[in-house]
Amino acid sequence: MKRKVIAAAVVIVLAAATYVLGYSSLFTVSSVEVVGSTKPINTGILNGQKLARVEPRALATKLEKLDWVESADVSRNWINGKVVVELKQRTPIATFNNQVIDSTGASFIPQGQRPTGLIEIQANSIEAAKKAVNFLTELPEELNSTLTVVKVRASGAFVLITENNGKKLEIRWGTNSENAFKIKVYKAVIALPENADIKRVDVSAPHAPIVK
Repeated sequence: MKRKVIAAAVVIVLAAATYVLGYSSLFTVSSVEVVGSTKPINTGILNGQKLARVEPRALATKLEKLDWVESADVSRNWINGKVVVELKQRTPIATFNNQVIDSTGASFIPQGQRPTGLIEIQANSIEAAKKAVNFLTELPEELNSTLTVVKVRASGAFVLITENNGKKLEIRWGTNSENAFKIKVYKAVIALPENADIKRVDVSAPHAPIVK
């Protein structure tokens, strides 16, 4: 008999909690704040909506389908009824086939005005372009910041177009290997006064660099 009373009490408590959370006006959405977007975003959440019926994971998954969103996080405040949606935008790193791509190689349309000065990746496939992206993330900023084009050869070798003393310079890099050593050799080569006007430097074999 005692067990039946306890079980009945539990059912009543759960039913009451379900009603309070899902149907009463005690826990409703008071406001929705979106962080990380430069434009208004339709979250589908309305003021006065039952807070319990806001599904953070489902909403985050929906927002992450926007091509410019890298990740989304949704939280509910049960005390003041505020819902906060935090969006992390993809960071443009280069262009491929006239599309902006991020560090993962995913293409997207940035919010607002398309950024200028991005490195152009020239490759015959998205797979090759992604290899170029991985390569770029390993280069130091001092070299990355001067690059204008990265070409990916069918062999997998890279050719970089950059500027040296205000002039276009082609760097035949070779494969994505010995990068730290190649950077050291490249910097030493262009630092020589007699190389101020060179148009090409080949560091694919860093122990024997070639300049033209």
